[in-house]
Amino acid sequence: MCSTLRAVSRFDYSMVAHLELEPEQEQFAGPLDAVFSDLRQSSWPDLEHPFSIIVRDNIVGFFVLRERTALPEWAPPGVITLHSFRIGRAYQGNGYGKAATGLAVEWIFTNRPCVNRLMLGVNVLNVTARCVYLKSGFRDTGATHLGPIGPQNILEYEIVGNT
Repeated sequence: MCSTLRAVSRFDYSMVAHLELEPEQEQFAGPLDAVFSDLRQSSWPDLEHPFSIIVRDNIVGFFVLRERTALPEWAPPGVITLHSFRIGRAYQGNGYGKAATGLAVEWIFTNRPCVNRLMLGVNVLNVTARCVYLKSGFRDTGATHLGPIGPQNILEYEIVGNT
């Protein structure tokens, strides 16, 4: 499978608006229009990096990477965090989530060589996403954080080779 990342601007909602999720998934990822509203109003537009995931010229997914002062309160300094990750329901079950993790790590390795960890918070009730993250190379740090709709497990992916 040949997948790539494409940076999108905080005004490109229409490019990814078709990435619908099942209602039980949407509660964890949040509405995509709200994600873009937050991006447009961000105090750190240069530190939040929205990306679409492209497979065979189709946009199949989306996520945001955050760094430095845009990090959430639970993240230690010097990491990058993954947010609003979604693979559209029409594209799920094809390995695109795992491929997207690899693309995010590759972007960090290339563009932020001093960063050696990618982190995220996943709601404890979002069992499906947690399994995908763990199969993609994340590990549970044992830390938890109270997120907007309940407790989250904090997961990390070690980026080997970055110093």
